[in-house]
Amino acid sequence: MFKTPTETFEEEELLTPPITIEETGYRPALIIHGAGGTKVGFGGEKYPRFVYPEQSTDLKTRIRRFPIEGDKPTNETLLHAYWEASIKNLKINPVENPILLSLPTADLTNDDFRKLLEAYFFEELGANQVAFISDPFLSLVNFIPQTKSLTAVLVDIGLSQIRIVPFYEASILEGHIVQTSFGGFELTLQLGTWFKQQGYEGPIDALFIRDIKENYCYVRSLEKYSPQKSGKAISYYFNKQIFELADQRWKLPELFFYKKFFSEKTIECPRSDFEGNRFNLKELTLSRAIAFVIQSLNERLCDTFCKNICLTGGGAKFIGLKERLQTELEKLLPECKNKLQIYTTTEPSLSSFIGASRLSLLPAYQKQWITQEPYPTGKYNLF
Repeated sequence: MFKTPTETFEEEELLTPPITIEETGYRPALIIHGAGGTKVGFGGEKYPRFVYPEQSTDLKTRIRRFPIEGDKPTNETLLHAYWEASIKNLKINPVENPILLSLPTADLTNDDFRKLLEAYFFEELGANQVAFISDPFLSLVNFIPQTKSLTAVLVDIGLSQIRIVPFYEASILEGHIVQTSFGGFELTLQLGTWFKQQGYEGPIDALFIRDIKENYCYVRSLEKYSPQKSGKAISYYFNKQIFELADQRWKLPELFFYKKFFSEKTIECPRSDFEGNRFNLKELTLSRAIAFVIQSLNERLCDTFCKNICLTGGGAKFIGLKERLQTELEKLLPECKNKLQIYTTTEPSLSSFIGASRLSLLPAYQKQWITQEPYPTGKYNLF
């Protein structure tokens, strides 16, 4: 059975669940996750089998967004094509294998979109068991071996946006979410602009830029503000040209902490000031946004939220990000200074997929699959 938050979790128990029918007595679920790039695989496996669509390598071409806007599909035919491709490529039988669909936001589990999903999966595909769960919740499941709790603040630094999502006992506190309208792709564009300034005239491959961003850029600590302490310059070879990366290595992720850049992007987001101007948008940075979410929650639970801050998404890969956030949050939340705890994983961009993979194979979850019976309401009664 799935353990309650007060009991002890074994890391190995949730990290590598069994995936054979002989070991579990049921077939592994098909996992379909992601908006920027859809990740598809089986429950019980740490990595997806494949990702689609292939992203554009041209920085001038905006990466195609998943065909959903808010809680409505923008292209229902394309949406169905994504799901059909998943089933076709993994060669599963929807009647035999459960299907777990990971959705970008909890809003998509509402009545209207749920009816669309049920009609397609049950009536058109003939599926027998399905589940529709939000990405943030699945990421939370992935962090349970570390947090031992279902009350936490999830900081998702994704491809196209940053979301700060608080949970209380597995329920998303929708009214306290803060999100910005930029993410990893904006950083890739900025790094490409700097290379142009260095004199590079050829086409800039987005995958090459991403390689530099993920492997050579880092977040500097607050103590390292002088150029002499910002790290050694490195040379990067591309298309028969050599580029030197010096201050660019820390200046790129520094945009997370740059007030003008971060606050302007947050202003564009409709969920940023749900209770009026309780926080100054012009002063907002990533660390201030996290602090604001925590301060907006119940004071009695402040300690619990502070000790369970979880970083996920591709942007969480930056070396030093966790330490920089820890330092700044200690100053912004002095009352929680000795209780702050920030968690991350070795594969932050796969948090939701791994969470779905773990959840789908837990024995207690097998009673939670949706069938033709009415969709259950309320918070996840599994917990």
